[in-house]
Amino acid sequence: MQKPIITYLVSSPHGDVPVDTDRLDLPLEVDTLETPYGTYFDSIKNFLASEKFKPFLDAVNKKTGREVHVKDIDEIIIRTEKHGLLYHPASIDIALKHEKIKFGLNVAVTDTGKDWLKEEFSVLQKLHKKFNLRYLPEVYFAGELNSMLFMLEDWFEGYHEFHVSFDEEGQKKLKLWEYGSGYIYLSPEEACDIYKQASKILTLYYDFEHFNYIYPWHHAAGDFIVRVDNENMDVRLTTARRYKPLLDFQKNETDPIFALFYFFLHLSLQMRLDKIDGVGEVVWAEDCSVDAAVQGFCEALQQKDYCNT
Repeated sequence: MQKPIITYLVSSPHGDVPVDTDRLDLPLEVDTLETPYGTYFDSIKNFLASEKFKPFLDAVNKKTGREVHVKDIDEIIIRTEKHGLLYHPASIDIALKHEKIKFGLNVAVTDTGKDWLKEEFSVLQKLHKKFNLRYLPEVYFAGELNSMLFMLEDWFEGYHEFHVSFDEEGQKKLKLWEYGSGYIYLSPEEACDIYKQASKILTLYYDFEHFNYIYPWHHAAGDFIVRVDNENMDVRLTTARRYKPLLDFQKNETDPIFALFYFFLHLSLQMRLDKIDGVGEVVWAEDCSVDAAVQGFCEALQQKDYCNT
């Protein structure tokens, strides 16, 4: 069987960096197990090739809407994107004869990360089935190899993280991390639009019957991402780690308005919290984020009411 070329890259704010083969024995950042980069990349390659590429090809076929064989793939680019306390995500570029497609791959190496990823896989499947909305990535398959857990999912191309930062004049602003192009500061109007859309997304996934909602999430972790296209903002949510009520509400003993109030209270506070550049001190977002959260919440309630009539 002819196998595609496999290329390894490291993502950076100013473009992709080829992997230095002499440094593959270095450990992954913030990994307490100190897993070498070489083991990380090799395990991803073997995971994609498992069962003679069948689960991977099934995902490619679903995404392209046609049957693709291994011989149709010219190259697979495995790019490490970032490193967090739970996951070490990568992106997977597939070069076909006449098109390119892209997936995201979440990789967990610690027991804690693997436990969270197993639940996230289940939650994402449930939310897509229940709501059929476009704001969360679709998941394709998951599996464990070399003591690592993998989950293949959609990649939101052209979407980037954003974080509260200080500009050259010391003013607090929202900064967009355009990987490959550097950083840009967003206007107050753009920032507020992002917070409004993020609040709307979380409210659209709120479960009025059982009071479930998506949590935990945090701006500092880059859980929300945005695409800026000619001043048009489009926000997506990259993760849904858990889907439960915040408090132990009992379905037949709790006033739904009371449960909704607690959801809104938590939403309006959490929406304002970030860390400087994603890693620094905890800060409040701009004041307009308060009104933006309320607007997004109300818009979602109107839309859900419309959909349920």
